[in-house]
Amino acid sequence: MSTIINDDVEKNASNENTHTSTLTVEIPIIPISTTSNEHADIIASPPVTVTAAEASKDTTDTAAIVVKSNNSENNNNNNNANLQQDQQRQQQQQQPNTNTTITTTMTISSKDKMDTDPAMANFKVLFVLTQLIGLTMIVLMGCWIGVHMGGLAGTSNPSIEFNWHPLLMTIGLIFLYGNAILVYRGFRSMRKKTLKLCHAAIHVVAFILTVLALVAVFDSHNLAPKPIPNMYSLHSWLGLAAVIMFCLQYVAGFAAFLAPGAKQSVRAALLPIHVYFGLFGFILAIAAALMGITEKAIFSVKDYSNLPSSGVMVNLCGVLYVTFGALVVYLVTNPNYKRKPLPEDTVLLTSAND
Repeated sequence: MSTIINDDVEKNASNENTHTSTLTVEIPIIPISTTSNEHADIIASPPVTVTAAEASKDTTDTAAIVVKSNNSENNNNNNNANLQQDQQRQQQQQQPNTNTTITTTMTISSKDKMDTDPAMANFKVLFVLTQLIGLTMIVLMGCWIGVHMGGLAGTSNPSIEFNWHPLLMTIGLIFLYGNAILVYRGFRSMRKKTLKLCHAAIHVVAFILTVLALVAVFDSHNLAPKPIPNMYSLHSWLGLAAVIMFCLQYVAGFAAFLAPGAKQSVRAALLPIHVYFGLFGFILAIAAALMGITEKAIFSVKDYSNLPSSGVMVNLCGVLYVTFGALVVYLVTNPNYKRKPLPEDTVLLTSAND
């Protein structure tokens, strides 16, 4: 294929009085048509005249278009970069650190729920009421012993030494035993390991008071001028059964839940049994106490059938025993009052060495 290019250029000068110069350029327009034998016919068009002003204007417009195009491309690039950064930030916000986010939320959610849950407000009211009833029960028993039963004494006066028995049993095997059961729910914001230690410590104090109470009752029988037989009444049988169950519960609970080395699977299997027999022993202790104060009132209160003040006081003690026990059982068995595990309990609950 051949191409003929016409390079003839004609320049015309403009009038000297004008500031516009005219540049005439002949630009041949060469349409190319191909035939089947691939030859091209070249046809020259008439020349086109372009002034310098128009050429300058075209150049300026072209430059402006180029600049505008470049600016548009830069803006598009900047917008794309900003859009990518926004998308990355959104992805980072939508995919935060999973572990950190869950722990903080369980603790906050757990804490917020603990502070605002109506069930927890009811629990606090009932828990305080239980403590007030328990303290009133102890005070009333002390008043009954001090005012109507001759007070307290040692081995030199065996009949008065007996009075230690109902007082110490009321404090140890009823009030402290009940609070040892409630400690996990009453102080739910404390760590699980701390609550275990408190649970065990309260049981130790209750055990010591129970032993002293048993010593007092056996002394009052054995050291009396006319010794009184031991362990013949239903009260003594049920009372001793409650003490034995209390001791076995403590030993088994210490070995399974507090001493190191127990497997988590073993603890999980023993926990329902521990809870059941703990409550059963507590109820049995209250039943034995009711029998004991009734037996003592029949033997010691004059004209009990006429309901003297001494009889009223001992009956009120029995009512408080039942009320205190009922509240303890209700608070510890209501699922709405169950303690929720704290985040710091996770290691403790999954470790066999705590």
